[in-house]
Amino acid sequence: MLERLGDIHRQLRADNVPSALGYRPGLGTVVLAGVDPAHPSDRAGVVLHEAGGRLWLRQDGQTFRLPPDADDEVVVNSVKLRVVHGWAQQGDRAAAAVLAKVHGMATPEPSRRPQPVLFPDPFTLAFQMFDSLFRIGWSMTVPSPWGTVHTSFVIR
Repeated sequence: MLERLGDIHRQLRADNVPSALGYRPGLGTVVLAGVDPAHPSDRAGVVLHEAGGRLWLRQDGQTFRLPPDADDEVVVNSVKLRVVHGWAQQGDRAAAAVLAKVHGMATPEPSRRPQPVLFPDPFTLAFQMFDSLFRIGWSMTVPSPWGTVHTSFVIR
């Protein structure tokens, strides 16, 4: 896995993403991306590390697990996106513009089934239950020479 982290680090450097390969206690070998050595306080860092045979991203106290079948290109793009996200949160206008463009390209998937009302009005629900409880109805279908005649009425 150390070899893979080295390859990812080289790809990030080739794409002009400030990154460094280093060691963190408790994590082992890590790729630290997004921290510019000239401005360490101005940039948010993303830590990429391996644990249990999987790659993990850490940023701002959050941890993201990458899919086990993610190739290096997916990992590099994930790191880049998290770096840009961190920079946008710190007020970088160019990073915020990139995130807005990415968000505009993503189209939401239409829902496949209707969504139920999550919090129905309890008074409306009680009224409808009461109303249906005291409803009396009558229905009749009669054959006739002109077809079947259906009639019904409801008494409330």
